[in-house]
Amino acid sequence: MLLTPVPALIGERLSEDRRAYRSSVALPDNLPDIFARLAGHAAARPGAVLLSEPEDGGGRRTIGYGEALARARALRRLLASRHGLRKGDCVATLAPAGIDALVLKLACLCGGYVHTALPPFAFLGGAADPQTKPFLDSAGPALLVAPPGHAAVDGMGAVPLADLMRESRGETAFDPDADFSPDDWAAIFFTSGSTGAPKGVPITRGMISSNQGAIAAMWPFLGRTPPVLVDWLPWHHVFGGLDNIFKVIWNGGALHVDAVPSPATIDASLRTMTAVSPTMHIAVPLGLRLLLDRLENDAAAARAFTARLQAIFFAGAGIDAELWRRLAAFRDGHGDFQILSGYGATEAASTITLSPAPLERPGELGHPLPGHRVALVEADGRSELRVAGPNIAPCYLIEGRRVDLPVDEFGFYRTGDAAVLHERADGIAVFRFDGRLAEDFKLSSGVKVRTGSLRAGLMAQCAPLADDIVVSGEDRDRLVALVFPSASGRTDPGLAAKLVARIHGWNAANPGSSTAIARFGLAAAPADRGKGEVSDKGQIVQSRYLRNHAEIFERLQAGGGHAPEGA
Repeated sequence: MLLTPVPALIGERLSEDRRAYRSSVALPDNLPDIFARLAGHAAARPGAVLLSEPEDGGGRRTIGYGEALARARALRRLLASRHGLRKGDCVATLAPAGIDALVLKLACLCGGYVHTALPPFAFLGGAADPQTKPFLDSAGPALLVAPPGHAAVDGMGAVPLADLMRESRGETAFDPDADFSPDDWAAIFFTSGSTGAPKGVPITRGMISSNQGAIAAMWPFLGRTPPVLVDWLPWHHVFGGLDNIFKVIWNGGALHVDAVPSPATIDASLRTMTAVSPTMHIAVPLGLRLLLDRLENDAAAARAFTARLQAIFFAGAGIDAELWRRLAAFRDGHGDFQILSGYGATEAASTITLSPAPLERPGELGHPLPGHRVALVEADGRSELRVAGPNIAPCYLIEGRRVDLPVDEFGFYRTGDAAVLHERADGIAVFRFDGRLAEDFKLSSGVKVRTGSLRAGLMAQCAPLADDIVVSGEDRDRLVALVFPSASGRTDPGLAAKLVARIHGWNAANPGSSTAIARFGLAAAPADRGKGEVSDKGQIVQSRYLRNHAEIFERLQAGGGHAPEGA
């Protein structure tokens, strides 16, 4: 077993009516800086592969720890001498994950520059406009970097990343690395702007060390076998661009950059997995579903994928019941890897909780990271999950201003997510996800609709015919829903009739006004990632989709679409 012994969850009283919880695993003292971890691995194993990326012709280009460190130091010198950067200056980049993007990220760590990966959808036009202004105002970059040929090179004066790489190869002189403090900002990541202006979150060097040190303490198997990941998650998101790449560097592993999952890319992904034998697969529902579509019907590919696999990890709140059933069946039929989950936020350097033991069921968030405390606090009839510890960011950056994070009187960051403390069948107590407080709304009657649990229930009822469901009805008399058919559903001529029967069955079991669906429609097109309707985890952002497509739900409220039997 990877996780033995199982850590304990320890309760502590904060006040007469409030308790906090921590892990029995301690956070190590005097954690090193992430750049020191890189330098240590480069000295010990300079030729070990740190990262690979696809190249034209079907091969892969690689970079080792020693080369990555040397190139980062050379680029740091170029950025200082030719572009005038000083410690604390911001370098904003539109470059996708890859070797050159890695060298830039490491050069920023080496020089004490603040690396900011900008969300690409806002910069597609390559112009300084109202869509890009909030990001640039918040980051205040001294240098903007873009891939060759990007519209921002001509439209915004961005420096092509390839030019920086070529010019830095001529830098031979060596400058000492900058002096670092745990409080120094290392990066800025942006949270979703679906409910207002995009919020920049400064990530300190100490936050990176505490996050990775805590993960390694809770999951010691990462240190026993350096992680090998085949990973597609974008680097402008904290999951891929902070947690995954630094998890690899902290533990001396390797990351192999993959294409975004799709039916067209899955064969290439499996070839990479066969070649490198991943030890851990870190995924979101979009990628897991496509992977299982192939592996369930290809025994040779399944054997190759699981040859060294120790764990599949996903965000515990984001997987539907049908996908969980398929994943558990695949685990039972292919080797002894474990299914783990966690929960986090950009404001916490990505991670707040992790599984203390293999999952019993989806929705488990696990235990607090070592060195952190979690509290459940009553909020409008549910318990909000709040967290305190060294991972929490110092502030938000909004339109050029520093804004305090929402913290309570005990100093706990308010996540806006609800959770419950749940005892599993094996007696292990874990936190379970209970929905997002911001997604809830009220009908005109004043009855509260728990959107997260409603969508999860409907998805389970409609599986495997639906990939997602958006529910609407705020300040209206009844609920309506838009169903996004799955691949199998889209080819089923009887889809509408089957969903009528499924949703009728749901209504019969859940007849209340806050759960029953009066009308539903079938989405004619997928949600648009370019309009912010799909998160980087592949899930629909309900608030953004509702705002962008209000007319669809108005038609359903007026009697369009389909009525479940008896509705």
